[in-house]
Order: sequence, then C-alpha cells, then structure tokens
Amino acid sequence: MKSGLGIGAIGEELYRYLVEHGPTPSSELERISGPGSDDALARLRDVGLVVGEPAAARHPDYALRPLVANAEFKLTRLKAQATEMRDLFDSTAAGLRGPNAPVEVLTSRQRVAAAFDDLSLGAHREVLQLVTWPFVPLTALHAPGDPARRNPDGSVRQPRRRLLYERAVLDSEPAVIGLHNAIKLGADVRVARELPFKLIVADRERALVPRFPRGFSDQSSTLLIRGGALIECMIVLFDHFWAEAAPLEADYNGFGPAAADEIDEQDMAILQHIISGQTDDSMARLMGTSKSTILRRVKRMRELAGVDTRPALIFHAARNWMN
Repeated sequence: MKSGLGIGAIGEELYRYLVEHGPTPSSELERISGPGSDDALARLRDVGLVVGEPAAARHPDYALRPLVANAEFKLTRLKAQATEMRDLFDSTAAGLRGPNAPVEVLTSRQRVAAAFDDLSLGAHREVLQLVTWPFVPLTALHAPGDPARRNPDGSVRQPRRRLLYERAVLDSEPAVIGLHNAIKLGADVRVARELPFKLIVADRERALVPRFPRGFSDQSSTLLIRGGALIECMIVLFDHFWAEAAPLEADYNGFGPAAADEIDEQDMAILQHIISGQTDDSMARLMGTSKSTILRRVKRMRELAGVDTRPALIFHAARNWMN
C-alpha cells in the first residue's frame, strides 16, 4: 500500500491498527503513532480507508475500488502509448525504413498479405515454406492455373517448391486445399511434428518471418528480410527441419518396412489420391472400382493406423508406410 496508495508508513501503521483493534479516538491514535499521525489520519480519510470519530477502518474492497479502477485506466493508457511509441520507432528507426532496407517491419495485415503473395507467386527459382498451426489464410488460395502465377508473356512460373507442414495444420480444410494446389504444382511436401514459426523464403533473396515468438500477444508484426546473413540463417533452419520431416509422397516401387503386411499397392494408390485432393467418387473412377471399396479400404487403413481422420492417416502413412 505504501507506493500504490500514497498513504505513507504512518498511514499504513494506523490503518493496520484500526483493522486489528476496531474504532479508536483520534487522540489515542496520536498517542500511539506520535508526531505526524494527524496528517496521516487525514490522508486515510481522504482516500476512504478511515471514517468517523472515533476513527474506524473501512473495508478495503469498498475503499480501494475507485483507486484500483483509476490505476487500471492509467495502465491501459500507458500500454497504448507504449504501443504507439513502438510503432513510431519501427517506422522511423535507421535500418528498418524504406523499401530497400535489409529488414522491414510490417505491422498491418494488408502489407503482410501483399508481401506473402509477392514471395509465393513471384518467385522464379525456389520457394521454401514452413506452415504452422493455426493456419490463417492471408490471401486467396491461388490455384495452379491462376494468372497471378504467370509471367508477362503468359508462361507459368514454376519454381521448385519445398513446403513443410506442421502436423496440426492438416486438420485445417483451407490448409489442405493449399496443400493440394501445391502438389499439383509439383511441390515437394513434408510433414513435421512441430515447427518453431511460420516462414517463407523466395529465391534465397527475401523472406517473411514473424517478429515475435509463438504465443506472444502481437502475432501480426512480421519481418520482411532482404538478403544477407539473416536469409542464410533462415535457409539453414529450414533445411534442418526438412531433413527431420516425413515426405508426403508414395514410392510405388516399394513400401516402408512396416507396410509389407498391412497395406497393398491399391491402398497406397488411394493414399496418393487423397493427398492429391481426389474425392471418393473420382478415386473410384480412376481406379476402376466402387466407392464402397474406397471407403472400406480407407476405414481399414485408419483402423490399422489407430487414427480417426484422413489427415491423421496421411501423417501415419508418411511416417510408417511410405519410403
């Protein structure tokens, strides 16, 4: 109470005494606390902690409520001012300013979305991407034939794409749609149990990465990195997690060692069709069988894997059944 309420050491002593001993005449309080007790008692009356004569301690829940509310208001205003100052600093600080700065802080969703599209759709040679949960689409999910992917002469840009998905992302329908589009573009896709943060690197020249760690209150601020050692660090980190992840593809010339007694080549074909986004009806047509056969085989594979969903089945297959 000393620092927060401004009642001082004598005031705190008097209030504690009144709480413990009940109403006490002011003259008696002066005898107990000595010089300065009059001013301290007057302050206690001002803030509402003491009332009446003989002086009586008031319950702090009622006396302190306005003071707490005022302190909360001041704290909220201080936080808002701190955020404003931080944004001002970010926009003007040397080295984080202008379109050619090595590191630029993007704080609006619109700017982050525009930069993401620029890196994802504008790359010519290579795109590296870490996709983490929660999956929040920044822009429209561009299909392989989308004009946004084309050069001025109409030819389609086809950079090598290596996409690394965090396991939890496969439970998101928009993310799976994006995965299907990536596979149609010829992307190499792998699945990791967990990833540190979102990341996209285009042509080993530019990258987008969150400014703060996962779980931090500000999840919108993003760093746009242009060249230099920071890009190399991002690529080394990506390659580390890529090497540890399971490929999301099937090898029809042989299954993983755990698959030999569990699934056959038709099961593996069904898994590949699921990964590429085929419906049960389209799988049945492509494989010359019935939809009920497809459903029965998928159900059996889920039971073998001990999972309840198709994304979980894909992850299990990537880990245990596919080379």
